[in-house]
Amino acid sequence: MTVEEKLQSFYDSSIDSAQSQARAMIEEHKAALDKIFDEHKETMQRQAAAELKAEKEKSKRELNKRLSAEQLGIKRTLSKKETELKNKLFREVSDKLQNFMDSQEYPVYLERKIREACTFAGSDPLVIYINSSDAQLRDQLEQKTGTKLTISEEDFKGGIRAVIKEKHILIDDSFITLLSDEKDSFIFHGGAAHE
Repeated sequence: MTVEEKLQSFYDSSIDSAQSQARAMIEEHKAALDKIFDEHKETMQRQAAAELKAEKEKSKRELNKRLSAEQLGIKRTLSKKETELKNKLFREVSDKLQNFMDSQEYPVYLERKIREACTFAGSDPLVIYINSSDAQLRDQLEQKTGTKLTISEEDFKGGIRAVIKEKHILIDDSFITLLSDEKDSFIFHGGAAHE
């Protein structure tokens, strides 16, 4: 082999070796870049998922906040309407009660309540009060029940009140108390099940 052939062979082998090393370095560098890219891509995906989750949570909180505000508004409106209806209902009840007090059944009712109070008191001394608006019924009721009645200085809208002083007992069948108790314990039931 001549020197030139040897040089050519050396040159070819050097070029092959250099190209082989260059290819290896490029592959190594490409693998490193791919690894960095994959890590960066994974980090960005995790970050995007975390941001998406945070935005979903934020949207959910805002929706819940708006929903709560809306529910509160509905409850206030409903409560206001219930109060209006309750007041209207009890005005109607008061009107019907007044009509009852103007009827022939009212003295019979008072007589029954007086007798019930007397039965409850037994032999204990009893003071029975009727409302001042019922003063015209006093003589008639005293005759029918055989019981002395006292006209109350306090207006209790009808009915009777009786006191057994020795036992500190108040029998309160006054319309003002009965209406107040009913109004305090009244609950509006609504919805399809109660229509």
